Amino acid sequence: MQTSENSPEGEVLAYIHRAPLPPRTWEELKDLLTRRFQPRDLTSAYKAQFRARRRQRNEDIHTYVDTLQKLAEMAWLYLDPLAREKMVADQFLTGLDNHELRLQVATSDVRRIEDLMRIAHSLEAVEGEEMGRTRVRRGPTQAWFTDETEGSESD
Repeated sequence: MQTSENSPEGEVLAYIHRAPLPPRTWEELKDLLTRRFQPRDLTSAYKAQFRARRRQRNEDIHTYVDTLQKLAEMAWLYLDPLAREKMVADQFLTGLDNHELRLQVATSDVRRIEDLMRIAHSLEAVEGEEMGRTRVRRGPTQAWFTDETEGSESD
């Protein structure tokens, strides 16, 4: 298979061949390519984005965690995966948009991101059921009712 120098593979191969000292080990190759394709200032930007990342309103937990994991991988390329997972778990808790949810998840005994996500998802489901109760203004008084009783209420 022949690659064009305009293709990503061709650009990488051309860069390696132009290097003053060709890499002899995997570590040397990784360092060479990292310096070229992920400069330090970009890494710093990913770190800042990671630390500033908060869960957006109506954002799915899985989407939020997926974004955190991608940012962490780009920001800390060489960090041990278990250490990176701990950082993601900590930022996950920090960035939860619901204070009550954050407290309940943070006080759990688990620290693996998958477990934290499961707990947060379960708590949100319970909260969603509780929020199924709708508050409706009826003159000077307010009535609470569920979707099932809404149709049977009469004014």
